[in-house]
Amino acid sequence: MNDRELSPHFSLFDLTRTDHSDLQEENRHVTDEEEHKLCEVANLLEACRTLLGCDLDVHSGRRYLELNKRVGGSPGSQHQKCEAADFSPSGPDTEESIADASQKIAASDLQFGQLIAESSGVGREGRKYWVHISLGEPYRDQERCGQVFVMKNGKIVREAT
Repeated sequence: MNDRELSPHFSLFDLTRTDHSDLQEENRHVTDEEEHKLCEVANLLEACRTLLGCDLDVHSGRRYLELNKRVGGSPGSQHQKCEAADFSPSGPDTEESIADASQKIAASDLQFGQLIAESSGVGREGRKYWVHISLGEPYRDQERCGQVFVMKNGKIVREAT
């Protein structure tokens, strides 16, 4: 499998990487349709990068079924459909840095499906804090687009304002 640029700053390998080395190769097998959606995710990340004024560390993009199960992802996760990414601004991941990034994105005119400031005491893909962002229409029903949440340990604790 060869790496390919999906956008100026994000490649196929960036959006299919995992810390689970035994699942890495399988996670990089994508169809043309999945690669097209990953290009859209990469462009969404480019917009976040510009808005936040810094590089982004992508923790997770595509997750095939087995990987999604292993990391404790939601069974209906948009990651499995190549429609979402988890990231953080470059630098230390803290609750404050993730909340700040999420708030800046939520306050912008950026179009997305879900935006979630997430944290986990046990961590996921080597991180305890991250931002989840997913594609909106046409991949997600319009009434479910623009949702902004704060989630801790897999539970939504509140809608972000």
